[in-house]
Formats: sequence, structure tokens, C-alpha cells
Amino acid sequence: MSRDYSLARDLAELEQMTERLGDYVLGDKLYLPLSAAYSRRSRLPQLSAGALLLRRRRLMRLRWSLSDSQQSRLSKALRRHDVVQREWTLHYENKLKGEAPARLKQMRAFFRDCQENPSGCASAYPPEALRRTMAAEILLAMDAFGYDKRELLPGVEQTDLALRRLLHAGEFIWSPLLAPAYPRDDFWWLYGSPA
Repeated sequence: MSRDYSLARDLAELEQMTERLGDYVLGDKLYLPLSAAYSRRSRLPQLSAGALLLRRRRLMRLRWSLSDSQQSRLSKALRRHDVVQREWTLHYENKLKGEAPARLKQMRAFFRDCQENPSGCASAYPPEALRRTMAAEILLAMDAFGYDKRELLPGVEQTDLALRRLLHAGEFIWSPLLAPAYPRDDFWWLYGSPA
């Protein structure tokens, strides 16, 4: 994630994600491409539970920065999300349980690459921080929705051990606008990078 951040872009992406959420949770794909309807210039993220929850957190935590119109749009998108989550709770849970291990598995390749090429590790870290943050969002949502996350915890603990060995504490690595949404104690991997 770049240090350039846009609440408006996050909101537009969240709206697209919640509009397609019903089809997504009932489908068999873990990552679903979004259409480029709202912006042909930017590269759109794929719809996944973690990507949606990531935007949901940021927008909820930074809601005070939104205009009245944007807050209304956010409320509508959040209601769509909540309806799908309640109506298709088992399907929603299965998406969460599938995505978290997939994100953490992708991070294992990063750890191997860092061992083989330590000099390239720092520049390769930002996507890994994003993956770990989406995994965290998934775990938080599982708590909030009453889903059982025990089977995911060993993978998270293993990933965090590897991350703690690799990272050096430092400044927040994303846009300073996002720092209020990510307290250091809970999202420590966003406050440092590999040497």
C-alpha cells in the first residue's frame, strides 16, 4: 500500500464490494475481480472478505473525515454488508476461514525470499504488511460475528514469530491519515520494516 491514501477511493471500492458481496459469499472463488466501472485509471482490488473488512475498518475509524453525503453512502454500504453476513452467515464464515490461511501462506514465500535475498526484503514488505492486516481484520470479524477462529490461530502465531524476527520497530509505514485506524499495540507490523 502506498503512502498515498484516499478515503473517497476506499468508499467507492467498499460500495462495489458490498454490491457484489452476496454473489461472492455464495460463489466458490476466494478472490473476485471487481469491474472497472467507477475508475478506468486505477487498478481495482479484488473482492475478498479481508479486502472488504480492511476498508470497512478504515472508513469507520475515519468516518469523521467524510462529508455528509459520503457518510450516507458508507451507512448504506455497511447495511448491505450486514444483511449479507446475517443472511448467509455460514457461507460468510467459510470465506473468512478460507482467506486467512491463504494470506498467511502467501507470506511464507516472502520469508523464504528474505532469507535468500535480505537486501530486497524491505522493498518487498508492504504487500506482506497488507496481507497480515487483512488476516487481522478477518480474525477480528470472526470474534465480532461469533465464529470459531481456533483453527486459524497456529498459522497466525507462526507468521507473527517470523515477522517479529524480521522487523525493526519504526514509524507507521502507510499514509499518516490511516494511523488512527491502526493502533500500534494491535497492528505492530505496520510500525516498522525489515532492516
